[in-house]
Amino acid sequence: MTREDAEYLEYSTYVDYNAPKTSWVTGKPLNNTKVVAEEWLLKPQFVPVKLPSICGHVNSDFDYNRRSVVVVGTELQIYNKFKEMLRMYGWQQQDSWDIELKPSWRIHYNNNNKQPIIINLI
Repeated sequence: MTREDAEYLEYSTYVDYNAPKTSWVTGKPLNNTKVVAEEWLLKPQFVPVKLPSICGHVNSDFDYNRRSVVVVGTELQIYNKFKEMLRMYGWQQQDSWDIELKPSWRIHYNNNNKQPIIINLI
């Protein structure tokens, strides 16, 4: 590996979702075979929004955002997806739990080359 390759990997947004990881709780490797759905309740955060004003200019402001998302993937992929979202966007979980995997979500997962997907709940 050259120095340029190492610098590229250090600052790139590429994430290997299948990189092996051992659980610090159980001491066993995280499962990378069974596809599951997990709902994340994210901690509230402020996100930037643009609001139109009376005179036609756009004002920047912050909006209080608290939301819940569903992540579909294997246990290992979901762990690596959370690491990515924490590092890139500052997402933090308030709580998470397993939910039933819907057939349409599995189809989206398969269409995404078996990489984890995030589904926003409205």
